[in-house]
Amino acid sequence: MSSLAQHPEGGMLLRYLDGELPGRKARQIERHLEACWQCRTEIEALQATVADCMRYRKNVLRPLLPEPPSAWRDLSRGFAEIDAQQAAPRFAPGWLKWGMAAAAAMVAVSAVVYQLGFTPSVRAASLLHKAVAAAERQPAAPHEIRIRTMGQTLLRTVDRRHGEPALPVALAARFEAAHYDVSNPLSPRSFATWREGLSGRHDEVTTVADPESPSQNCYRIETVADAGDIASATLMLRSSDFAPVESMFQFRDRDWVEFSDITGSPVRSNDSPVAVNPETPLRPAVPSRSAAAAPRPAASVTDELQVLSALHQIGADLGDQLEIKIAGDRVAVNGVAIPPARQRQIQNALAGLPRVALQFSDPSTEAALHEPQEPLPPAAAVPRAVPPDAGIQLRLEQQLGGQSELERFSSRILDLNDSAMSRVYALRSLALRFPAAGESALTAADRATLHQMARQHLAALASQVNTMQHALDPVLQAVGASTAAQHAAAPTDDWQSSAEEVFRTSRRVEVLLSDLLGVASTATPSASLPSDLFNALAELQASIDRCRNQVAR
Repeated sequence: MSSLAQHPEGGMLLRYLDGELPGRKARQIERHLEACWQCRTEIEALQATVADCMRYRKNVLRPLLPEPPSAWRDLSRGFAEIDAQQAAPRFAPGWLKWGMAAAAAMVAVSAVVYQLGFTPSVRAASLLHKAVAAAERQPAAPHEIRIRTMGQTLLRTVDRRHGEPALPVALAARFEAAHYDVSNPLSPRSFATWREGLSGRHDEVTTVADPESPSQNCYRIETVADAGDIASATLMLRSSDFAPVESMFQFRDRDWVEFSDITGSPVRSNDSPVAVNPETPLRPAVPSRSAAAAPRPAASVTDELQVLSALHQIGADLGDQLEIKIAGDRVAVNGVAIPPARQRQIQNALAGLPRVALQFSDPSTEAALHEPQEPLPPAAAVPRAVPPDAGIQLRLEQQLGGQSELERFSSRILDLNDSAMSRVYALRSLALRFPAAGESALTAADRATLHQMARQHLAALASQVNTMQHALDPVLQAVGASTAAQHAAAPTDDWQSSAEEVFRTSRRVEVLLSDLLGVASTATPSASLPSDLFNALAELQASIDRCRNQVAR
């Protein structure tokens, strides 16, 4: 759980954007940003300010500046003159002052470009560009892919030389409707073309272990689309050669498709489906690549649930960067940027499970993150100027008894919201990992384990939202909140759909809270903010209750 006292200072965020922080401190900031929506909002505001400055320079200042009188001269010829002038009087001539100013401006522009180069969208575009270039350099050799959906698993050979279809007709039609080229589903060019055609998107780039070779790393690019049939898509690129390894697509109706490169496996016919029997794992393992040893039984969904349950018991599903998936006869658990003390807790939690392959990325460098560091000097207090019409902020201050009381109130509410959102994301992750169609194939014991984890998340979430309501409701009512008629939500057939509703309503509460407490620019009129948040909290509690009833069935 984070608090305002643990948030990086504004100056620290600027240094992070400018690339001025040492490596270990920058990684600390990155981990904090992944878990803290408040600081992510500050980062986005800083980036927007820099972008505005760049547009002002381009669109306003540049047209006002005169054209250069001549081409750039060879600067090397003037080096001797500059050296000679070092011994001249300290008062620099006018042209040198202008030259120094221009150099300073160029340094500032370079810093901005450097900073923007590390935004997730720019990094995703850069990685995809490298992957497309690497793919074009490779010969168009056929390769084998595994296609997994909710109901079946297929093995297909993709051969661009003969133009053979890579997907069944029905599945290909679905991707075509989403404007995604699946002539080669694992093609970086197809992913990049779809991504660039989105009207709105959010990118995230992380480094994870290769699912087939845990000793190697992969870049994992995740793009969430604001609109379109495909809600989100993920592409994993091997860091050594930018070759695509795996991709997954989540549709708006919660259906999903996964593609994996298994070229090293025995090649099968394009029309040879691998049927999924309810008694077999939902995530079948890649066929063994070693002909010398007999293949061991593949890890099952039961093994996966045991791992998830063990990690759930120590709260490792509430923010730790862990990737869990079935890989052959083991459940691979890959941790990234996990502190050493937390690594030991995870190792102890999984020690009693026989079919687990646990790996942490760069444990030596992560240990350096916890070395003692010099405390930062306290930031100078800046008096807050309240404009004549400060709207909801001024009314909250007056109701709570001053600025300091408002800051303490905000800190408490934001802490509660951070904790609640960690539960929301953990619950949604379970719902996506075990959709309703797949849950029907689980054994009774596995369903009980899954439902127990979901119930515990929902119980903790209900308690946290109830605490937020008790703290917020009196204040909201005092500044004009009124109760609106609640619209009955459409009934759902499964708890996974109810969990998605919980996610949607909790995100609305999070946005309204950021507006109310001044964390982000207000997108809601201040006159309606108290009522909107008051009713959104009630709707969230109702959606949690509906999901709890679904899980209890």
